[in-house]
Amino acid sequence: MIVKQPKLIKITYFCVTVLAIIATGWLLAGTVTGYYKFPYDTFHANTNQLIGAIFGSLIFLMLLWYSAKWFATRFTGWLLLFLSVMSIPKIIMIYSFRLNLISDMWSYNVLGGSRANGDSWQWLYHVRALDLDSIFPHVIHIGNFYHYLYKVVVNSPKVVQWFNIGISVLSAILILNIVSYFFNRQTGMFAALTFFFLPTWYIYTTLLGAEPVWLFALLMSMSLLNRLVTYRSLKDRHFWLDAGWIVVALYFAQNIRPLSMVIVIAYGLFVWFKFKEPLKRHEHPKAVWVPRIGILAVVLVFFGLTQIEPKVDQFVYGVPIAKSSIGQEYTLATGTTIKTGGMWSSKLVKKLEKYNHDQTLTPAQKFAGFDQVLKKQLKANTEALTRNGKWKDFLFRKNEILMQPDYGPVLFWNNTRKPNYMWEDLTPFEIGTLTNLVTGFQIAFLILTMIGMLPQLVPRIDDLSGIHEKNGILVNEIVMIGMTLIFMAVEVQSRYQVAFYIPWMMISSLGMSYVVPNFSLKEKPSHSEIPVSVKN
Repeated sequence: MIVKQPKLIKITYFCVTVLAIIATGWLLAGTVTGYYKFPYDTFHANTNQLIGAIFGSLIFLMLLWYSAKWFATRFTGWLLLFLSVMSIPKIIMIYSFRLNLISDMWSYNVLGGSRANGDSWQWLYHVRALDLDSIFPHVIHIGNFYHYLYKVVVNSPKVVQWFNIGISVLSAILILNIVSYFFNRQTGMFAALTFFFLPTWYIYTTLLGAEPVWLFALLMSMSLLNRLVTYRSLKDRHFWLDAGWIVVALYFAQNIRPLSMVIVIAYGLFVWFKFKEPLKRHEHPKAVWVPRIGILAVVLVFFGLTQIEPKVDQFVYGVPIAKSSIGQEYTLATGTTIKTGGMWSSKLVKKLEKYNHDQTLTPAQKFAGFDQVLKKQLKANTEALTRNGKWKDFLFRKNEILMQPDYGPVLFWNNTRKPNYMWEDLTPFEIGTLTNLVTGFQIAFLILTMIGMLPQLVPRIDDLSGIHEKNGILVNEIVMIGMTLIFMAVEVQSRYQVAFYIPWMMISSLGMSYVVPNFSLKEKPSHSEIPVSVKN
């Protein structure tokens, strides 16, 4: 069945794809050049070893593709069982390496553990355990979430480690369902396997990072979005229930990582500019507006909640919380700090601490001081970058920091080492092997992502299968472009690249289907894979 698409939609798709390809090239360049600027003195870049790691990763990904073909013809429970068995090495790791938490993970555990022990948020604020968390309350949100895990099970960081291992398996299943929805079951299986075995992510999910549950919430929202666009009546209560759950998932993700706002904007743009799909014979053409009204409601409610969030936090936690604009000023001031490359700045924090530790000031006066410091710092940063013509170099350096693919091994080492511990000092060989492994895998991954998008620039017949596939690509391209742009402004850390995993996994799976075209994307899905409703 041929569906005629408006020229505006076709032009939008073409432009978005071009921008997404440029964004992928930007991220790929940062990964490669960052490899040659690795910060460890004991590591020396080796081009031959890197090339070997890239080819080795491509071979491994091809093996995963053929494994995906086997799993695709079987019950999903087999994949769940396989991933559970493949999680056993993670469990061995968490009992073989004792935690010595630092930085954010230390804060999450201390706040969660203290609350599980019965300490109130007011008492934690009084003893200054919250420090500057009033500016970025996502740390409080994460600590509060962990405290519930500790209360339900036992007050031990191993509970979060087990939780992250389990949630990474469930996230892989969600990726399977989402990718299968847009493409086919084999590409979905491949995306799930690739996500699970991503080397740096595999290691990172044994720690106390908040990214696993954040990513799970985003994947849940995308899964629900796929259902939202199938509804044709505003009177269907399931439509509003799904819209409500999307808000819940996104709002939870926003409380964990403020970057989630980019996803909300991406969803809104996608639903308004997605390719039209055939309606059933009995459906009225005006039914195509139902999903648009639904996503508009989601966006409005979500942004309404974010505006009142500081008041909600003050009510829930009973401690002073700065208005959200101060948190935004902080991440922008940090993200434009030249000397740190857009990373955490101890100099900036010391300026804020002068107000924070002044007991003669009221919370409102402290927040006013924060606001003044951050605005002044942001202005000084941008003026210096403009005056010295450093924007290009600075942004590329930020991109290199963001794209360092070694965050998993590095954070694992930093959070498990102890004095006189046998694994404290890694040899140059071990560092080199790990660095080449994670870098080679990420480069191979980005190459497949690029391959997945390039054919989209070639016009083809808009049949039902092609339209459905294009919509899957479109939503992921918008997310990737949005994330790339926002990271040019805000604070960066290498673990923040997790934000790209959703579009990378989905588009790279399509890229692999082009490289190894033994499973046609035009193949009709099995009866169990046919959606219940015809999509818009």
